[in-house]
Amino acid sequence: MTTTCLSRETLTPRPYRSDRPADLVQPFSGPRLWIVNLAGGPAEPNPLALLDAKERAKATAFRSPLDRAHYTASHIALRRILGAHLGRAPQDVQLAQDDCPVCDGGHGRPVVAGSSLQFSLSRRAGYCLIALARTAVGVDLEVAPELEVADELATTLHPGERALLETAPPDRRAAAFARIWARKEAYLKGLGTGLAMGAAHDYVGESAEVPDWLFYDVAAPDGLAAALAIRE
Repeated sequence: MTTTCLSRETLTPRPYRSDRPADLVQPFSGPRLWIVNLAGGPAEPNPLALLDAKERAKATAFRSPLDRAHYTASHIALRRILGAHLGRAPQDVQLAQDDCPVCDGGHGRPVVAGSSLQFSLSRRAGYCLIALARTAVGVDLEVAPELEVADELATTLHPGERALLETAPPDRRAAAFARIWARKEAYLKGLGTGLAMGAAHDYVGESAEVPDWLFYDVAAPDGLAAALAIRE
């Protein structure tokens, strides 16, 4: 047995293009996904002006100019997508955070103030994945780690996920780990807990059955694994 397929369905995100705003507002019932190439697209004349004070502070805190640019570009894309659906200018979208389900602190799932629209964002290796949904949703992008790192991190997973990885050939195990870890992160983002509950929380591997949640692999650029978790 190998871990080359962890889900029955793979979702394909739409490439994000800031010059085609009509692509952002097509009606949807299920989740909608965009993949953003953070190195592409026209440069914003004053990108920080589209962000709120908290985002600007976080952007300027990055020591790496590339990390700062990628963070800024991903949040501008998010704001443009949300604004298109809400009928607001990107800079007028008000972002907030729910309370954490574990400790009730104000660091739970990010939300749009005054709207039931749900979203999730993940950024990795020059790309950003954004999801919009009508129910709680989480997405994650992961780079396959070195095999030794994958084997070490796998010890923190659910016993069923560890068993699944043990059946994978060594040359495929790091990629299989990345796919499981992407699912795990997407699910925990959707819950709004992050890793506060631990990576062993619930089984999200092959044929995952978590009450009220659906899991999907997401088509991603070479070298990346991506996943989406959404509450039914």
